[in-house]
Amino acid sequence: MKLLNTLVCIIGLTTFSAAAALVNQTHLDALYQKITLANKTELGLIHIYSEYPDYRWVKDPIEGVSAIDDVARAAVFYQRQYQSNGSAADLEKVKSLVQFILHQRADNGYFYNFIYPDHSINRTYKTSVAEPNWWTWRALWALTEVYPTLAKTDATLAKNVHETIFATTDVIYKDFNFKQTRGEKDGIAVAEWLPQTAGDQTGVLLMGLSNAYSRGSKPEIEKMMRALAAGIMLMQVKDTSSPVNGAFLSWQNMWHGYGNSQAYALLTAGEKLGDRDMIKAAFNELDHFQPALIKKGLANWFTVQQKGEKVTVIEEQKFAQIAYIIRPMVFANVKAWQISRDTAYLQQAVDLSLWLFKQNPAKAQMYFPATGIAFDGIDSPAKVNKNSGAESTIEALLTLQIVESIPEAKRLLDAALTKLDIER
Repeated sequence: MKLLNTLVCIIGLTTFSAAAALVNQTHLDALYQKITLANKTELGLIHIYSEYPDYRWVKDPIEGVSAIDDVARAAVFYQRQYQSNGSAADLEKVKSLVQFILHQRADNGYFYNFIYPDHSINRTYKTSVAEPNWWTWRALWALTEVYPTLAKTDATLAKNVHETIFATTDVIYKDFNFKQTRGEKDGIAVAEWLPQTAGDQTGVLLMGLSNAYSRGSKPEIEKMMRALAAGIMLMQVKDTSSPVNGAFLSWQNMWHGYGNSQAYALLTAGEKLGDRDMIKAAFNELDHFQPALIKKGLANWFTVQQKGEKVTVIEEQKFAQIAYIIRPMVFANVKAWQISRDTAYLQQAVDLSLWLFKQNPAKAQMYFPATGIAFDGIDSPAKVNKNSGAESTIEALLTLQIVESIPEAKRLLDAALTKLDIER
């Protein structure tokens, strides 16, 4: 494996240039690998783990070397890069990563997650089984995101992707639970019809279905979208006196920051379907819960209980904090601005993005524009995890990519960064 010297060390404290682009894909490019299967199919991998100080690839003997979880997000990132810069190299990465996703599709219509170093599929590990779970939703989301670009650049691959998208939605519909039964945990209503009864992964599925609906407005897809949105909204805290008012709970009575894409998913679905209730519910989180969360320095997770109309926090953990907490909220705020044209949401997106640049409990720089390295997390105010794996890297890049794609947001972020002591 070729290692880039720029990834070995991060040096040189310089004055931040407001004109300089923050998105640097060098480290992510170093995590990318193209392989050729026995049947001559070329797949793009994203290596999962990369550890300080040399940032070499690190494999997991149980899981494997690459997973849809990361490949899907990388495909979305590279596709957006290609839209911005027209790079043939970025487009090639998109295509090879899409081939990886297609390769992981199982006979039952869902997707396996991991691939082993010998290029065989991990079909048995609990987070790799082909089932209605996170990695299948991420596969659907990524395929629906990149399809428009493929339709313009590779008709054969686009046709395969289009067929896979709707074959996947058909399987999801066949297995969908439309009974909409409710459970309860510490007085909190739980939408039992959601996948794994979890609002967080439901958000990712809703994102994929919303994109699929744009490609073909099938009534079955709309029916699923509305059922999923109803479950997400059921699991929203609705107590104006609560410090977590407006929060979309992730699972049962728990909220956790990572992967909490419900607000963005509702804004996207609500816009597609013209549903004001979905949009209003999302704005409720952005207007109440997120500002309070930012003010307190974020959190990893908390649990709540409800007695009557009153919702109180039972337990809370502030750490670890990771880029995967930040990106979903930034996406939601940018989408809120696109819908409302209220620049307060751009400012909130920028405020959240500054977590990457010392505006965090550790006062640590978590992303480095010179190398594209994004540290894996903050374990405490005094401890930073300096590894830089795929998830942290991609989530940081997606965050900055979307902020920099909007001139006004980029100006706000650049203005904030000129006041900070940033390594680049």
